Amino acid sequence: MTSGSDIAALREKLAGGDGPRFWRSLDAVADSPEFRDYLAAEFPSAARLAASPERRGFLKLMAASFALGGLTACSRDGNRDYEVPYVNQPERIVPGTDLSYASSAVFDGFGNGILVTTRNGRPLKIEGNPEHPWSRGGTDVLAQASVLGLYDPFRSQAVQHLGKPSSWAAFRAALQAQMPAWHAAGGEGVALLTGPVTSPTVAAQIARMRTAYPAARWFTGAGVGREAIYEGTRRAYGKPLETLPDFSRARTIVSLDGDFLDLGPGQVGLSGRWSAARRAAYAEGRLLTLHAAAPTPTLTSAKADHGVAVPVGRLEALARDLLALAGGGAAPAGDDPASRWARGAGKALTEARGAGLVTTGLTASPDLHALVHRLNGALGNTGATVRHTVPAVEPGAGTLAELAEAMERGAVKVLIVLGANPVYDAPAALDFAARMERVPLKIHAGLYYDETGAHADWHLPAAHPLESWGDVRSLDGTVGLIQPTVAPLYNGRTLQDMLAFLIDGRGSEGGEDALGLLKARWRNEGEDAAAFEVRFGDALRRGFWPDSAGATEEVALTQEAPPAPPAPAAAGIEVVFRPDPTVWDGTHSDLAWLQELPKPLTKIVWENVVALSPHLAERESIAVGDIVRVEAEGRAVEGAAWILPGQAAETVTLSLGYGRNVPDHLSSGLGYDAATLRPVATPWRLTGARLTKTGRRRMPVTTQNLGTMEGEDIVRVQALGAAPVGDPKDAPAPASFYPPPETQLTGETAQWGMAIDLDACIGCNACVTACQAENNIPVVGREEVALGRWMGWLRVDRYYAGDLDAPTTHFQPVPCMHCEQAPCEVGCPVEATLHDSEGLNLQVYNRCVGTRTCQSYCPYKVRRFNYLDYTGGMTPVQQQQRNPEVTVRARGVMEKCTYCIQRIAAARITSAKDAHSPIQDGAVETACQGACPTRAITFGNVADPTSRVSAARKDPREYALLGHLNTRPRTTYLAGLAPAADPTGREG
Repeated sequence: MTSGSDIAALREKLAGGDGPRFWRSLDAVADSPEFRDYLAAEFPSAARLAASPERRGFLKLMAASFALGGLTACSRDGNRDYEVPYVNQPERIVPGTDLSYASSAVFDGFGNGILVTTRNGRPLKIEGNPEHPWSRGGTDVLAQASVLGLYDPFRSQAVQHLGKPSSWAAFRAALQAQMPAWHAAGGEGVALLTGPVTSPTVAAQIARMRTAYPAARWFTGAGVGREAIYEGTRRAYGKPLETLPDFSRARTIVSLDGDFLDLGPGQVGLSGRWSAARRAAYAEGRLLTLHAAAPTPTLTSAKADHGVAVPVGRLEALARDLLALAGGGAAPAGDDPASRWARGAGKALTEARGAGLVTTGLTASPDLHALVHRLNGALGNTGATVRHTVPAVEPGAGTLAELAEAMERGAVKVLIVLGANPVYDAPAALDFAARMERVPLKIHAGLYYDETGAHADWHLPAAHPLESWGDVRSLDGTVGLIQPTVAPLYNGRTLQDMLAFLIDGRGSEGGEDALGLLKARWRNEGEDAAAFEVRFGDALRRGFWPDSAGATEEVALTQEAPPAPPAPAAAGIEVVFRPDPTVWDGTHSDLAWLQELPKPLTKIVWENVVALSPHLAERESIAVGDIVRVEAEGRAVEGAAWILPGQAAETVTLSLGYGRNVPDHLSSGLGYDAATLRPVATPWRLTGARLTKTGRRRMPVTTQNLGTMEGEDIVRVQALGAAPVGDPKDAPAPASFYPPPETQLTGETAQWGMAIDLDACIGCNACVTACQAENNIPVVGREEVALGRWMGWLRVDRYYAGDLDAPTTHFQPVPCMHCEQAPCEVGCPVEATLHDSEGLNLQVYNRCVGTRTCQSYCPYKVRRFNYLDYTGGMTPVQQQQRNPEVTVRARGVMEKCTYCIQRIAAARITSAKDAHSPIQDGAVETACQGACPTRAITFGNVADPTSRVSAARKDPREYALLGHLNTRPRTTYLAGLAPAADPTGREG
């Protein structure tokens, strides 16, 4: 608020020497041709006011502009119907109740099925679509955080021309003046750059554009691409293909730097299938074993039953060893860990011929991909546990390197970048920003005014997927539909709108809009319009086109495997590059939920680090927090060191997604930019690097400082066939000073409980982000996290066991235990925490006085205290994302998991109203349970002996965390599984 003294000072200033200069500057602005053009385009009815640019006229004009600006912010230049109040209440809209829309979350061009929960027209929460053939109800952290991205105030909100605000009308006029010349030249010199395209509608539009401009060229680029995957199948089978594992038919899995459990376009579908296959194998009395070799730990290698850390340069040699074993050759000699691992993995594969599975990942080289295909073929796995389909990504586009070369030689006169950020993503060796300067006209469209937008002549705001119509393919080829759940907040346009305009110069102004284009793509020739509308409406309700997955392709190896290249001389440090497990390649780095989400293996927030092995750290005398310099080929990055157990000895890992330098953005100034060192030819590996200490220190901020279990049985592991490690089911309750709990498992009243299967949990953090979205959990910032004030109600602890060079890794989600004999309830002096009749440990916020006694008494440390008003500074648009069913807590109270009590209440109301019966099993699904792609979490009524949670609690693996404390938690765990051949299992 401006005070009276401030206003008086301003009056005095304007009355003095600064006043005339101020008014003259306003006169100059009002008289400028740029302002007059903008005014005529945006506010034609007010343009006449600018005829006399005297002060009074100018102030009238500005007042009108502000008023009209508030109205036009809700419009799309006449491209939307106008809004009027309800006269008759729409049939499906009931104020205060939820509506769900089936749609698709987009990840590097690929789609996963989702349900978008809206309330009064506001999208609030993302859930998985259980009917979707690929994702099957699971989600990942990016899908969960996408609703925050919709309301992100850092999103681009206006057209920019040469770094100054402009308008869509001005952009249309500027391009329409040039497009006749483009047509006359057949598109010579026109270059289109997009991200990976799987959308059939967008692909059809690009084909139309290339027909309209035959000489124009199309390129694709992203921080993380699938080029190596497709090149690997081309070398093995003669054509690019998508490779899909079938875990349900496998008896053993070998992963050579595989990533099927890691964040990526396939994580949701692949991890769910892996978990289901592992459960089915356990039910049959066997274990679906996983052997993993990787240069740096991943979620896939962390879940391995047999793992080994090897440098990237050794992976192809391991694949050749396994290929020799598959052909009846001798097992590799040697007693080093890699040779021992190869003998064990080779034995498992040969014993499971036709039922084995070898896989690799996004960051593997084309040669390694080709060797893996040959290995699966030699073992009889191809067509059985591995199948191939036509790639979901549209072919025929050039690469970023080819575009950079064309710009360098002046062959590009017009560069149109839609939904990509090559200035940031491209390896530094391409010098993309400098080469863009050689292009006369540069147009960029994106969700953010990012590095590429800052170097473009025109920047255009793009619509968010939750504001758009469209379609997108999943990894298996299933076509998912995208439908808007809210009108565009910032006047953005879809990719389809922009391509339509580039094709005919009119776009949705004079042709079909995005919905019309979508319908035109999927309406069969000659199909009756009414019949199509019925078919289209059914697909919209499902969220996908049924039976649209890609058919299995017949494949045959084209030639023998090439001979092994000579081993290169060892020189320097090997650097591997990996996408960040929370912000990926930087596309999502402005989302605070993801910045404050602990990375699964390091638990670091708000930055990336330089990860190195314990061996290398000891040799170079490097400690955690030392600022180290990684240098190669005349370029270098500096970052805080982090010692990562399970890392290959001479390997350093750099993470993408940080080092952004966009003013006024959340991600600006965080971490280092790994693209500085990325090679063009081998974007995931760099050899011959030098590692040095700078002498400076800065401790990374982490949410977990202790990585071992210190002799406690926090995470239990049961070897197959061994005695159960769970708690005895018939043991008498130990004596206690607590009074008997008021709630009994009688079945008369629902008694809520949760069981978490540690064998299925992959540590992906989807549950953590889902909990944050559902329960209005605030972000506190790097400094507050460093003080231990992270507010997450649910955490996923990571523990190591065994040798630090080759550790066993465990993940354990820890929500509130909802103890039947809860120490927090005894410790609270004002009874702000108490039990209800259904066994829930409640927290009464308006009764809490912030003594934090309950936090001290809680042995699980799952209570959070909001030291500051973390939500007070939220912008109005961010506040629209808050769940109205969950109280926004005031400063100075304790917070914790409530088992999503608001969902229990909603189910109780629905049951009483619709069926007059108790809540049915499965009717209540907590946010964490619904988000989990592996279905590791089961929730329900433990008083119902037929419920799924009761069945889980009868499992011999079931145990209570710190059960010896006699807190009798309602949240229990199922022990992890280990092969019977391992005498020690995976115990810590």
